[in-house]
Amino acid sequence: MHNSETKQTMLYLASDELMQTHLSCKKINDSNKDEFTFSIRAFCYVEKNDFYAKSVPLKLILGLNKQGVGMTLAVDLVNIPNVFPMQLKKIIEHLQKSPALLQAVCQQLDKIATSESIEEAIQAKLAKHFLMENAAKGITSFTTNRQANQLYWLTHQNQIISKISPFKIDSEGGHIAFTVQIGFKHDFIMQCYEVECMMHLFNEEDKLGYYFELYLDQENYHHQLLYETLPDQFMDNKAFLNQVLDEMKKRNEEHYDDYLQDLIEKFTASI
Repeated sequence: MHNSETKQTMLYLASDELMQTHLSCKKINDSNKDEFTFSIRAFCYVEKNDFYAKSVPLKLILGLNKQGVGMTLAVDLVNIPNVFPMQLKKIIEHLQKSPALLQAVCQQLDKIATSESIEEAIQAKLAKHFLMENAAKGITSFTTNRQANQLYWLTHQNQIISKISPFKIDSEGGHIAFTVQIGFKHDFIMQCYEVECMMHLFNEEDKLGYYFELYLDQENYHHQLLYETLPDQFMDNKAFLNQVLDEMKKRNEEHYDDYLQDLIEKFTASI
């Protein structure tokens, strides 16, 4: 059943930096005794506004006839908001042609083919033959291009940073390591980048000093965009700054207590 939200929004299929789709596939109880049934799970992003996109799982149910004469595909829209139908159609068509889906389902069929049941083993081979014969021909993978330059913060469970380490402090100041997920949209695909970062904070007389380390490849076009834009976006992002502040307040550094308290006061004032 479709989500009842009234406002339509954009949906994007998540891909890695090389525009490759990753999905999972598992055999489930056959809903139809004449079919092998598989649950296919891919991740998508729903556009929340011009700067943020939220992750949502997309679930497909694939049925393969045990005599090798057909297949069915159903889309589970329970967790999907009210997205533009054409955008969803493009994503489903892309997944149907995806080598990742073909490989994942074939792996499951190969497991069934090793079953002790001779009948099931034969049926799995027939279903696999049908799937391979009807697989889409041609190029179905994508490579990075320079057309996408709008940067999105990708959130998971309403958090914009992950793998955050405890705030550390030494004689040179404080620093905190974390990871952010950033995306660039291409039609119906969100090209996702996971960026490892470190923020350095230090007292500069009566002011707060800071700089960021971003572990990026400056030969990569999108990495260049991230290097140029992320530091300013970090400092303009109150949700991010408050997360860092929370980690600073958790720290108990007896040796640097006065220094830490001074950093916290200046950082709080800058938010």
